[in-house]
Amino acid sequence: MKKMFVASLCKNGLLGGALYVDSVSVTYRTGKLTVPDKFRNLVMPYAEIESVINSRWLGLPTITIQLKNREEYQFIVFGRKAFIAALRNSD
Repeated sequence: MKKMFVASLCKNGLLGGALYVDSVSVTYRTGKLTVPDKFRNLVMPYAEIESVINSRWLGLPTITIQLKNREEYQFIVFGRKAFIAALRNSD
């Protein structure tokens, strides 16, 4: 089952959008046309995710997703606890 969470990517400022959790990946989507294509539909398959960490950005509570290729993406997620629970139950 796909779940959606309102989120902002912390990359050169805040990029509003949403995180989608389904059975194979976490996907960040934004409709902003001024950002590179990579960030408009950022798919992070579970097989490529190394860790998900509670963190902070400018004092705000965030989630950092670290990939096996050493890329990191930091998000402000509304409903952070529910997002973590959705990741744990994504099957």
